[in-house]
Amino acid sequence: MGYTDTLEQYLLREFLVEQGRNTIGPDEDLVELGIVDSLGILRLIAFMEEQFGISIPPEKVVPENFNSISALSALVEQLKGQPSSAA
Repeated sequence: MGYTDTLEQYLLREFLVEQGRNTIGPDEDLVELGIVDSLGILRLIAFMEEQFGISIPPEKVVPENFNSISALSALVEQLKGQPSSAA
């Protein structure tokens, strides 16, 4: 399973089910749609660091890196230095 799929499944399980949603597009704005808030971003960081074996430096914790599944996947790819299909 690639980064995008793993992130989508996590978001569906941890954030969207409680909102009555069962799908999310890769470019939907997670913050603007109210799917994640500041606490949700902290939960995402903890999940991503554990799941993908990365460390997200403070300078990477900016809105544009956390506003969509595509952005999250790109961040993981950047920090791991490999294409998302390899995960």
